[in-house]
Amino acid sequence: MVKRIDAEDKTAGGIIIPDSAKEKPSQGEIVAVGPGGRDEAGKLIPIDLKVGDRVLFANGPAPRSSSMVRNC
Repeated sequence: MVKRIDAEDKTAGGIIIPDSAKEKPSQGEIVAVGPGGRDEAGKLIPIDLKVGDRVLFANGPAPRSSSMVRNC
């Protein structure tokens, strides 16, 4: 499970970004991890993420597999 990380209100140069110009954040923090997936033979494939990791994800519908999620 991934918790979104809110976008910054200011740029590094100190410019305040209005709400209408903010993009939805595509970065999050892992708050829960399952045991992993299964291959075609039913063998468990452990996931390489752990609670507290920060990840980038695509905007839009939730990813269908962990291969769409990348570590930051």
